Amino acid sequence: MNRPSLGLRLPRLRRPTLRRPALRRPAGIVDQAGPAALHLPIDPRLALAGPLDPALERVRAGLRPHRRRLWLRRIVRRGWIVLAMVALAELALFAAARFTPIEGARAIGVALPVLGLAALVAVAIRARPSLGEAAIAVDREAGLGDRVASALALAVAVPAAAGPATAEELAELEADAPPPDQETEERRFVRKQRADALGALRVVRSDLFRPRLSRRPAAIAMIAMLALGPVILLPNPQDAVIAQARAVREEATAQAEKLEKLAEDLESQGTNADDPRTQLAKELRDLARQLRENPGDLDTNLAKLGAVEASLRTQLNPANEQRAAALSTLSRGLSRAATGNEQANPDGDPEEAAEDLKDVGEKLDEMTDEEKEALARELTELQSAANQAGGAAGQALKDAAQSLAQGDDAGAKEALDRLAEALGDTRDAVAANRDLTSAANQLQDARRDLANAGQQGQGGQQGQGGQSGQQGQGGQGGASGQPGGSGQPGGSGQPGGSGQPGGSGQPGSSGGQGQGQGQGQGQGQGQGQGQGQGQGQGQGQGQGQGQGQGQGQGAIGGGGSGAQHLGSGVGGTGNLAGPTNPNRPSELGDELGSIFAPFDRLGDPSDPSYISGTGGSGQTTQGNQQGAGTDPGSYVPYSQVYAQFERLFLTTLDRGYVPLSVKDYVRDYFSSLDPGQ
Repeated sequence: MNRPSLGLRLPRLRRPTLRRPALRRPAGIVDQAGPAALHLPIDPRLALAGPLDPALERVRAGLRPHRRRLWLRRIVRRGWIVLAMVALAELALFAAARFTPIEGARAIGVALPVLGLAALVAVAIRARPSLGEAAIAVDREAGLGDRVASALALAVAVPAAAGPATAEELAELEADAPPPDQETEERRFVRKQRADALGALRVVRSDLFRPRLSRRPAAIAMIAMLALGPVILLPNPQDAVIAQARAVREEATAQAEKLEKLAEDLESQGTNADDPRTQLAKELRDLARQLRENPGDLDTNLAKLGAVEASLRTQLNPANEQRAAALSTLSRGLSRAATGNEQANPDGDPEEAAEDLKDVGEKLDEMTDEEKEALARELTELQSAANQAGGAAGQALKDAAQSLAQGDDAGAKEALDRLAEALGDTRDAVAANRDLTSAANQLQDARRDLANAGQQGQGGQQGQGGQSGQQGQGGQGGASGQPGGSGQPGGSGQPGGSGQPGGSGQPGSSGGQGQGQGQGQGQGQGQGQGQGQGQGQGQGQGQGQGQGQGQGQGAIGGGGSGAQHLGSGVGGTGNLAGPTNPNRPSELGDELGSIFAPFDRLGDPSDPSYISGTGGSGQTTQGNQQGAGTDPGSYVPYSQVYAQFERLFLTTLDRGYVPLSVKDYVRDYFSSLDPGQ
């Protein structure tokens, strides 16, 4: 008896992402949908409601362990791919960082593995296989001939056979009796195929889906990591560039803060909107904003700093300190002339002198003619200091003296008031000039510090120092000259030129000998008094030998005030270990331990009232005699006056415009003269 053919129509399901072999259909089943198409079976539990056949449940339960192991295999494969991609990205990043400065290269290098791990988690979630994909994979790798996948597909295609079988159906299956109709035959066939798939699934080994080594991604990852090792471990020349850029930005930010503070100080000291300090404060704020907004643009920042400094230098009065000294002397003299007290206004305060002038102007009516004439003479003696202090002060002083001499009390009082006002104006002008000079020096320091930050990483070349000599024996000093005879009264003379130093001996590799000789002669005259002159000569000789080595750092070259950036210099010294205080005796005798400093007659050079003499002519008598010298009373211990001269030169450097290279040279020179070393 021929059985009717089964016309099962399998549902068209969603396609898998990967190509899978087509299900083999049981003999006699005809697909009426057309040509064979690849179908991915779905879980019957998701497609059907109600209880499922116990055999079908056991098929689903048997697929779950294989499904988890298949997922693990997919995760491992994708892990190798992600590892290869991360390794290649790291290699490309750090290779590029060796040719171009990438400041955040290390941070990016740390972030790449984190991003790779996040990507792996994402693809692992998407790679979780469905129950149908697990069934297809089991059939393919275990050689089950599509049994498991067909069991899932037939359960969905024949829902009547997906549920638990009745007692009659179980009896018919055991009896293998001919089915009464086609529908019964279909259910019987599906249940028999399901039982066959379950039996085949039970004998599949549990390690069917062991993780595999993905050769190509693993090889790429290993090669990239091997190449990455030297790229990371070897010194990167771009690190110095990055450090320099970072130092420039940090220094620019620091200088912006300093300029902002300087602008606040200048603005608080400015009296009105036309005050140069107020105008400079606005320029400094603009400059500070430029440094904050573009801290890494070194050339532009240096150019703007130099332009502001150069413009500021043109506004400075180079004779401001002489003017300040003249103002102090004038104020002191005016107070003493007005009060008749020789100890009045010892500090030379212009404000105090102005008050004294106002007081004496109010007392003119009570003064006698002799007192007025005496006051006029004293004012006339201060005419030179008044002219140096300022034209307005000089003219007011001249008018006051003439009015007093002519007995014009009203004119004298008006002239004294103008003189008091001129003292205040001159004081303000001196203070403003000092503030501007200090600001210019701070701009110069800011430009130097910013340029030094840009020169970071450039060091001097090391060199081998030559052999240094042992300390030689001190030579015998020559006798100091007798003071010359006093000159005839006359005008003040020009100061004499200093003597040229003697030539130093050349150092030798194993021994050396040097000889030097110096001689100086000078003359000066003041206030019609005579002058004396002395001459001395000395010679010393020493020899010795030794050896040393040293290392040093080159300083950058100085830059002009209008330069866009400071020059650079590379030191070439190397750890020179020479003798301490070379060519000096072990102890300073009386001749070398004292210095000519007649502060009691000329005043302390650091005194703001000190005024250098002007040129003049007069008769002088010079004396020159070899013999035992005598102390004129102006020789003081060298260590006692060193601090005074040091303070003087520091003040002068801060108030005046001195190139950077000269500043460093003068500081080194005074450091070498320090008696404490």
